[in-house]
Amino acid sequence: MQVKKDQDFMLLAIEQAKKAKETGDLPFGAVVVYKNNVIGSGKAEDKSTADVTAHAELNALREACRKLKTDNLEDCIIYCTNEPCVMCAAGIFQAGILRVVIGASRADLSHILRPRKLSIDDLVIDSGHKIEITRGVLKDKALELFADINNKS
Repeated sequence: MQVKKDQDFMLLAIEQAKKAKETGDLPFGAVVVYKNNVIGSGKAEDKSTADVTAHAELNALREACRKLKTDNLEDCIIYCTNEPCVMCAAGIFQAGILRVVIGASRADLSHILRPRKLSIDDLVIDSGHKIEITRGVLKDKALELFADINNKS
């Protein structure tokens, strides 16, 4: 049952990624779920808004925090089409989220993304919290959005 839910929510994150691509941003999307309801959704907007912090995950977190009127999202799950960058991972941990569901990994997009020495796994270890990371949910669908993109960002 959880696998089906994860796939359903990841499809919503993928829809956000498609919207990002339509506006000229890289196709990254995220949704924050609380009690099986989406309370925050975000798409990458860093290029279209010239705001380096306007990543899908942070946009979804901002919306979720506003909706719940709190900065504590420990009872929420975040679904990310791609492995969060260090900035977004830090935001996820700062919000207290204890479960992260990921579509594609950074390694899957190494031909597009700049290399990073730190990963979400490094931040999980550093956080000292028991954070569950589920990987590869609808990975192929997430990667399809990058089929025509070749440049490093």
